[in-house]
Amino acid sequence: MLLAEILENLRQPIAPQFISQKKTFKNKKPTGSVDFVAWYDLADLLDDLCGLGGWEWLIIDTQQIGDRLTLTGSLTIHGDDRSLTRQATGTEDIDCNSYGDPSSNAEAMALRRCCAKFGLGRDLWRKNKPQPLKMGQRQEPEKQTVLAPGTISREEWLKRKQAKS
Repeated sequence: MLLAEILENLRQPIAPQFISQKKTFKNKKPTGSVDFVAWYDLADLLDDLCGLGGWEWLIIDTQQIGDRLTLTGSLTIHGDDRSLTRQATGTEDIDCNSYGDPSSNAEAMALRRCCAKFGLGRDLWRKNKPQPLKMGQRQEPEKQTVLAPGTISREEWLKRKQAKS
């Protein structure tokens, strides 16, 4: 499959059965919830949409910055014609009190962000859920041909040629 076709498939909304809710907190106080897709569901979706062997995930850097672990991941999508890579970071408190450990949580965050950069699950990141414009739907300003002094357009040339006939 061509990369452009894969990217178009990745932009489609994720089926509801893959979407879960996670509680959000600020200063250890509940503030609401957000929709998310688990990393293993993203891996299954990548297998389905890119084909087995059609994508690669690589952790390229891990650092502890203060009391947080920061991880950088790289996701490459392979089409029959070319490949495209996106990178993203994930972070987690070293002393996380949530499910998982700092490394796996940061990696899952980085993978989700990389997937969103390819369009997979991007709508879940939007607060007001506006739909992006598809290519070709944007209103492009009308292009005007700028001619060098002393030249004429093709249309003018054809008009003059017809007038001589």
